[in-house]
Amino acid sequence: MKNIAILLLMMGAVLGQSNAQDEGDRAFKKAKRALGAYNLDPSGNADKLAEASEMIDIAIQDVTVQADPEAWILKGQVEIEKANKDLTNAMMNPNARPENAKAAYEAFAAFREGNARAEKKYHKRDALDGITNAIGHLNNMAIYGYQNEDFDLAHLGFATVVEAHELLVKEQEKSPMDDKAYQDAMFSAAATCQNQEDQARCIGYLEKLRAAQYANAYIYDLLYNAYIETDKAKAAAYLDEGRKKYPDEVSLLFTEINHYLREGRMDELVTRLKTAIEKEPENKSLYLTLGNVYDNLFQKALEAKDESKGDTYFDAALDYYNQALAKDAQYLDAIYSIGALYYNRAAVYQQGLNALADDISKEGIRKYDALKAKMSAEFDKALPYFQKAEQLDPNDVNTLIALKEIYARKNELSISNEFKSRLEKAQKGEKNETSYFKK
Repeated sequence: MKNIAILLLMMGAVLGQSNAQDEGDRAFKKAKRALGAYNLDPSGNADKLAEASEMIDIAIQDVTVQADPEAWILKGQVEIEKANKDLTNAMMNPNARPENAKAAYEAFAAFREGNARAEKKYHKRDALDGITNAIGHLNNMAIYGYQNEDFDLAHLGFATVVEAHELLVKEQEKSPMDDKAYQDAMFSAAATCQNQEDQARCIGYLEKLRAAQYANAYIYDLLYNAYIETDKAKAAAYLDEGRKKYPDEVSLLFTEINHYLREGRMDELVTRLKTAIEKEPENKSLYLTLGNVYDNLFQKALEAKDESKGDTYFDAALDYYNQALAKDAQYLDAIYSIGALYYNRAAVYQQGLNALADDISKEGIRKYDALKAKMSAEFDKALPYFQKAEQLDPNDVNTLIALKEIYARKNELSISNEFKSRLEKAQKGEKNETSYFKK
């Protein structure tokens, strides 16, 4: 009896496997028939494509069907028809969104699997033909993703175009892409690379393009950004190479400026920013940035007790801030920066007053009064710029701090307290709905 029971269990297991295989085989045959019917009359048998898709997905869940290259080739053909359908819809209605945005990728993945499992020549031929056919759809998928700012979709499309081309070349098949199109796809894949897990592959694309002398300066921008957090020396070397190769490329110049800002290399920044201004004389942010550089040098000169050099840098900073304002009279950053420039010089005078406070001699009092007058004059120069900045943005914390302090020093306590209240409100994340200084 025990042996009979075991035998029955074994027969049940075999029967279960047989039923699962039969189900997978039946689904495969249904998918094949449904796709055939759809291809005979796509408009009249539109529902058959959905049926073919459903059935082939069921079929390839079965391990026996998975081993059959024909199943994967059929899966690829179904996905290609989905991509064809989306392409037709887009031609009829440019605003139409794809129903199957990743169909081209799914098609390629299926044909790739079919090729890997192919043992007969006609299976390999069908799989490779499918991959060739998928490349155009993959390119459309990538362009659609890029145009709609879905950069993950765009990257997947471009990266798969590269993979498809390389697979065809490896199989000694003629690819529909020439070397230029292949390199363009690599560049686009690298340029749309968003996810950290894709970074190594994208860097590989950029290295290949650099070695191939691909004529696009942006590869050096991308290489710089790829390495700046992990290998600053390598990032800087790529940037330097790009600047030498493309000395007139403005984007690389701006990357270099940002690099020097990051490194605090202020003296070198001056030259780079002046070059950038020559190339883009209407770019107000360049004047502001150069003003900030001179402002920073002014602060360092004061720390070094070099008043003469500090005055030179102060004048240069003020000049470039005013040039920025000449480009845009409502340029908030430039308005605030001029106020802060005067305010910071007044603060330096305040430190001098503190040092003289204990000197009650006649000469000491004279020096104290003279320095206090200079300090007050600088605060007075700063005030109208902070007032204007508050008009433009009544919730900027730094502006509100400056106004509170200046009015306190002027002994106008009611106004100072008003800005204290506004400051506390802004610091809590609440909004001052209107500005104190009306436009």
